[in-house]
Amino acid sequence: MNEYKLIFEEFACWGCKACEVACKQEYNQPPFEAYFPNGKDAVKYLSVWEDGPKIVDGKLDYMWRVSVCKHCSDPVCVKACPETAIRKDQETGIVLIDRDTCNGCNVITGKSGSEKQETSPCKIGCPAHNNIQAYVSLAAKGKYQEALRLIKETSPFPSICGRVCYHPCETDCHRNQIDDPVAIQSIERYLADLDLYSKNPYVPKFEGAQDEKIAIIGSGPAGLTAAYFLAREGYRVTVYEKLPVAGGMMAVGIPEYRLPRDVTSREIKIVQELGVEIRTGVEVGKDITIEQLRNQGTKAFFLAIGAQECKGLGVEGEDLDGVYPGMDLLRDVNLGKKVSLGERVAVVGGGNVAMDAVRTALRTGSREAFVLYRRSLEEMPASKEEIEECQEEGIKIYTLTDPKRIIGENGKVKAVECFRMERGEPDSSGRKRSVSVEGSEFLVEVDAVIPAIGQESDWACLGPECACTLSEWGTMIVDPVTLQTDDPDIFAGGDAVTGPRTIIEAIAAGQQAAESIDRYIRGLSLRADRDTKWQAITATQKETYDPAPRLQMPCIEPQQRVQSFDEVRTGFTEDMAVQEAKRCISCGSCCIQACPYDAIFFDEYGAKAQKCNLCYNRVINGLYPACADNICLSHCIYFGDPAEIEEKIREKRKARGGKGEIIPKAISFARGEI
Repeated sequence: MNEYKLIFEEFACWGCKACEVACKQEYNQPPFEAYFPNGKDAVKYLSVWEDGPKIVDGKLDYMWRVSVCKHCSDPVCVKACPETAIRKDQETGIVLIDRDTCNGCNVITGKSGSEKQETSPCKIGCPAHNNIQAYVSLAAKGKYQEALRLIKETSPFPSICGRVCYHPCETDCHRNQIDDPVAIQSIERYLADLDLYSKNPYVPKFEGAQDEKIAIIGSGPAGLTAAYFLAREGYRVTVYEKLPVAGGMMAVGIPEYRLPRDVTSREIKIVQELGVEIRTGVEVGKDITIEQLRNQGTKAFFLAIGAQECKGLGVEGEDLDGVYPGMDLLRDVNLGKKVSLGERVAVVGGGNVAMDAVRTALRTGSREAFVLYRRSLEEMPASKEEIEECQEEGIKIYTLTDPKRIIGENGKVKAVECFRMERGEPDSSGRKRSVSVEGSEFLVEVDAVIPAIGQESDWACLGPECACTLSEWGTMIVDPVTLQTDDPDIFAGGDAVTGPRTIIEAIAAGQQAAESIDRYIRGLSLRADRDTKWQAITATQKETYDPAPRLQMPCIEPQQRVQSFDEVRTGFTEDMAVQEAKRCISCGSCCIQACPYDAIFFDEYGAKAQKCNLCYNRVINGLYPACADNICLSHCIYFGDPAEIEEKIREKRKARGGKGEIIPKAISFARGEI
């Protein structure tokens, strides 16, 4: 059987739309206005969109985009469909939609058809843009393995995120227009744990091996995510980690009662099974340099060192014995070091590190641990769940309180002197300043003080051979789209660029870095086609859904959980996961949200999804697809032997002075005897 490709050389497209006309004629589409006088002209299977002007590699380039199904080798839309209405034909490789099986993802005909073309708010809210609606819909039907595989298309760490993600997807969930948001995070954890603790955890497919070597510095969520996606493309990836364990903040910055080490190590193992080598105990800049790695053939680097160096309080007495920086405390405890803080411990700060530190202090034997925070409770940046669980465990949070100095005796912490604070005028961000009240000083006797007011990055990995530059905040300066630094072969992302953020945001950075590095090595444009503008569904269908209470995550009782580092949240049962998944109101269409090429459309009048079928009946009978049959006026649509097509395009490039590269989204595949 021969292989044939349908290729749209998108940068050569004039936008003449001859292919649209050919597509419409092939499927005998009547004039759209004949049925819907107020509607716009529509092409059901292929469209040419105006996609310019754009700045591509610093140049103004007017572009058009041919939107057509690419008939992927491993179609995500097939995985995403909860109705099994999409399949890949084994004979031809053509991806087909069964319109009889498709139910428009529970669309109510005439109520929300046009909205189904847009994106569900949960996917937009997720920094990694997981196809949440699709995997929740699959879970509701008991298709747990299919749901897990879909999550793994965009995130390598669903068990970890199912525990410690701050779940912005739930904040945006439209189920709250009926009652409460769907417990998306809890469903994700159930699906991920079911697979992770099975006999054969899912390891994604990866492409054939590439020769190029890539170095990733830092094994936190950003670094390992980039490694995951690059390994799936077949690259030889080595991750360098200066700590004795891999995982970064996931392994040493989050207590076991929130994220068990076994969960982290199991998900990291799957990344390694893709061929990623992780070298722990290696400090880049000291044990080996970037220049040495370049000389050894490394083609690209990703700096993902995180932000694990604690910021100081800047007060008198900070050098006393008993002042224990929050990140140092969490790291030492997670690495198995015995820690004794004393009877009374004050944690200074209001973020998640502060919450983790104070709860850890309680579990390491301190009789009383409490929080000092300079602003109000409502302004605390820690997650709502973390604050609530702190309070359930009897931990007091003293707000509008700020340390003035730490007092010692014989070189050891004895007390902390604090100011009372009051709300002042707004600062540049619009948030009211906290101003100390004159004469309000008071003493709090303590045995230890734990600063947890923020972290910064340690850039010792950079040598004189690097041209990278840092911002005034100590973060790496990168192109915001491509994450490329001033060194063309060095990319950076995660906390090293943004400052301390969340795991899911680091995962998103790892995704983008992997895309950029792949393009860099292949000599493609780093910026082209990277400006996706998400349009959220607003008028969702609610007519068929009755109020149903959101299921709450089961937890160990507070009195019991403070006695150990056992995981506090025990997870959903199968019945709970399915019941909660059925609360999803199916805002969008799962397949449309899955497709990375905008190639699937929603017919709001027929309430079905539709897409190019590569003229299936023509191809299996030895004919060309309608759009490729000498139709294109700019000769940018080809169908036939891949080698012959590539030679034609190379010749055209020469004639155009090298302009007109084929970007990854321009290629479709079909198989069959022609």
